[in-house]
Amino acid sequence: MRQIILVRHAETAWNRSRTYYTGRDDPALTPAGEREAVLLGPHLAVHRDAHVLCSPALRARSTAKLAGLEADFSADLREWSYRLPDGHNVEEGCEAAPCRHDVWDSAVRSAACTGECLPEVTARADYVLGCARRLLAGGRDVVLVTHGNLIRILTARWLGLPAAAGAQLALRTASVGRLAVYDARPSLLGWNFSPAFDAVPLPSPQTPAEAALPVRSAGLNG
Repeated sequence: MRQIILVRHAETAWNRSRTYYTGRDDPALTPAGEREAVLLGPHLAVHRDAHVLCSPALRARSTAKLAGLEADFSADLREWSYRLPDGHNVEEGCEAAPCRHDVWDSAVRSAACTGECLPEVTARADYVLGCARRLLAGGRDVVLVTHGNLIRILTARWLGLPAAAGAQLALRTASVGRLAVYDARPSLLGWNFSPAFDAVPLPSPQTPAEAALPVRSAGLNG
């Protein structure tokens, strides 16, 4: 079963404070984030022969390198460019002036939010998934090292859901999700597994005989 492995970059100071990026800022990992990224290495080792694509952002590139992945960079995996007022906090929900804009609501847009709206970033996510499907058809897994909200949209779209459904998919830093076609349906095999929080490792790829045996999935922890 070929898989798309989704890797969110490790912690930055803005993740710790739950602050929106403008999409143009490029913060480095915190010391804790560097440790998170290193801990990803053993769990991603089985995918090192996969086709690895990475956001060009420093935090994503550093995560891939510290996790032992050699990646090609793709501008399509860049951060969602909200371009909100600097320092805008996630808990505010973009309701405070001058923004008054929910980034997950494609029907709302304000003059203060001049970046990508939801339909625009969704089109980019759909393009990435199209590329990933072609790579899977070539017989290789695909690893995407990118950003939290983009991963949430990629997952929703893979499952055939509206992009806004990604708002309900909570995601840690330095976490791993797994997408595949299971029983002829696009499926979610694992979500939000973070070796910095979860003790059980991700399972190694199975042989057909092993796949027939009942197993406990660690990828849904958290």
